[in-house]
Amino acid sequence: MKFFEELKRRNVIKATMAYIVVAWVLVQVLTIILPEFEAPGWVLKTLMILMAVGLPIWMIFSWVYEVTPEGLKKTANISSDESITSATNRRLNVVIIVVLIIAIAVNFIDTSEPQNTPAVSTYDSSRDNTIAVLPFLDMSPNKDQEFYSDGIAVEILNSLCKFKELKVVGRTSSFSFKNTNEDIRSIGDKLNVNNILEGSVQKQQDKIMISVRLTNSKDGYTIFSESYTESLENIFDLQSAIAMDIAQKIESKFSLGANKLYPRKKIDPLSYETFLKGKLEFVNGPLNMKRGEIFKAKKYFESAVALDSSFAEANAYLALVYFNLADWAISGEESQKRDIALDSAKMLAKRAHAMDSLSSGAHLAMGSYYFHEYNWIQAEKAKRLAVALNPGGAEEKFMLASFLAQFGQTDEALKLDLEAMKLDPLDEMAELKYIRDLFRAEKFEEGILKCNTLIKENRAPVGTYQFLWLCHAGLKQYEEAGKAFSKYAELIGENEIYILFRDNDFKPAIEKMFTYDKESNLQFLSRPIIKAIFYAYLEEKENTLKYLSEAYDKREPQISFLRDSRFDFMKDDPEYKDLYEKAGFKAYDEHLRKL
Repeated sequence: MKFFEELKRRNVIKATMAYIVVAWVLVQVLTIILPEFEAPGWVLKTLMILMAVGLPIWMIFSWVYEVTPEGLKKTANISSDESITSATNRRLNVVIIVVLIIAIAVNFIDTSEPQNTPAVSTYDSSRDNTIAVLPFLDMSPNKDQEFYSDGIAVEILNSLCKFKELKVVGRTSSFSFKNTNEDIRSIGDKLNVNNILEGSVQKQQDKIMISVRLTNSKDGYTIFSESYTESLENIFDLQSAIAMDIAQKIESKFSLGANKLYPRKKIDPLSYETFLKGKLEFVNGPLNMKRGEIFKAKKYFESAVALDSSFAEANAYLALVYFNLADWAISGEESQKRDIALDSAKMLAKRAHAMDSLSSGAHLAMGSYYFHEYNWIQAEKAKRLAVALNPGGAEEKFMLASFLAQFGQTDEALKLDLEAMKLDPLDEMAELKYIRDLFRAEKFEEGILKCNTLIKENRAPVGTYQFLWLCHAGLKQYEEAGKAFSKYAELIGENEIYILFRDNDFKPAIEKMFTYDKESNLQFLSRPIIKAIFYAYLEEKENTLKYLSEAYDKREPQISFLRDSRFDFMKDDPEYKDLYEKAGFKAYDEHLRKL
C-alpha cells in the first residue's frame, strides 16, 4: 500500500494516464493524415512501437523526477514542503480532460468525413467479398508509363479472380471510372461492390514499387494500405503477394486455405511490359468487327514472345490472336495465309500449355486448339478448366458459355453469361455476348427484344444488327431480317450487299447476292460456311451440303453451326448425317448422354 501511495504522490499514475491518452489521440490523427500522403504502412506501425517503448521510460521518468518552478529535480532530493505534486496533479487532470475532448472531436470527424478517414471497416452483408480494381496511377516522372500501371492493375485483378469465393468486377467496368474522380461510394454503388482497390505504380530501372489502398465503398474507410518494392523480373510473384494480402483483408466467410496462388517463373521485364500493351488492345472474337485491334495486339504479343520465348501467357494470347486471324480476319480467298495463321495458333497454344499448365490463358488457347480439331469433348474440358483456374474471370465464363450454347447446353450457357455480366456490368459487349447465346439457344423473341433495346438506347455495337437479323430469320420474319441485315452490311462496309437487301425482299436478295458473287467474288461470301448458311435460308439442299462439306474439308470451326435449326430442312438426308458424324457431333452427343 505504501508503494501505491507513493505512486500516487509522485503522480506516476496520472502521468501514465496522460501519456496513454495523448498517444491514443496521436494514433487517431496519424491514421487520418498518413494515407493522404500515401505513406507506407510501416510508418504508422513504427510510430506505434516507439510510443509503446516510450511508456515504461515515461513511467520511470515520472517516478524519478518532479517538475518544479526551478526545473526538473530528482524527487528524492525535494522535501515534502517544497513539493508541488498536488499542483502537478491538477495540471495533469486538465491535460487528460483536454486531450479526451480532442479525442471526441477526432472521432466525430472520423464518422462525419468517412471518405478521408481510415478505420476498421464494417461490411454490407449483401455485398460481402466483392471488389473492384480501379486503374492504378502512373507515378513515373514523365507520366509515360500509363499502359504499365493499367496492366499491373489488370494482372492483380486477374490474380484476385483465382479466389473462388471472391467476386471481382471485370476490367471493362472498373476501368470505365478512369480519370473521372468519382466518389468511392458512388463507384461502389454503381458496381455493386463493398471494396475498392486503388493503387499507383513507379518503375525505377530494374525495380518496381506498387502502392495499394483498399477502401470500403459503403463508409469510405481505408481497410488496408501498403507499399511493395520488388525486382521487375519477380513481378508475377509480387502481384500474387498483393492479391493474397488484399484477399486476407476482405475475407469474411471463406477460408483462404483452399485458395492457392502458385509461384510463377521470373519474367523478362521488357517482355512483360510489351505483353501488357497487347492485353490492353486484345479483343476476342468479331463482335465489334474492329479487325485493326487484332493486328495491334498481334504486334505486341509477337514482340513479347521474341523477348522471352518461355513467357506462357504471351504465347497463349498470341495463339488466340492467330485463331482470330484464321477464323474471321483473313478472307476465305487467302487460304495459304489462313493455313499459316492456324498452324501458328496451334503450335503456340500447345507451347503455352506445356510451359504453364495452371494458366487459364493457356487452357483458353487449348480450348480453341481442340475446337479447330473438331475435338469438341476436349475443347469443352479445356474451357471448363480455364474457368476453374480463374473462377472470377468474366471472359473465361463468356467463352465457355459461347461453346455450350452451340452444343445444346443452353441453360448452363445463359447462366454463365449472366454470371459474367454481373462480374463486368459496364462492359458494353457483355449484353451482345448474351444476345449471341440467346440466338444459339433459339430464344429468338428475347434476342430481338434485347437488340431493339440496345438500338433505342444508342448502345448498339455493329454486332447488334447481326444478331437482330439472325433472330428475325430464325422466326422466319424475313422482311424484318432483310432490313436488319441491310443495316448490318452497311455498317461493316459491304455496300453492294447493303443495296441488294435494301432494295429487295430477303430471299430474292440472297439469290441476287449469289449471282453477283459469281461475277465479282464478294469477299463477304469468301468462306464456304457463310455460303452454306445463306443457301440454307433458301432451303437449297444441294448447295447447302456442298458448302458445308467444303467448310469441313477446310477445317473451318464454324462447322459447329451444323447443329442449329437453320439446317433442319435436310437433317434426315444421309449426306448430312454422314457429315454430322465425321465432324464429331455424334460422338459429342453420346458424351452428353453419359453425363
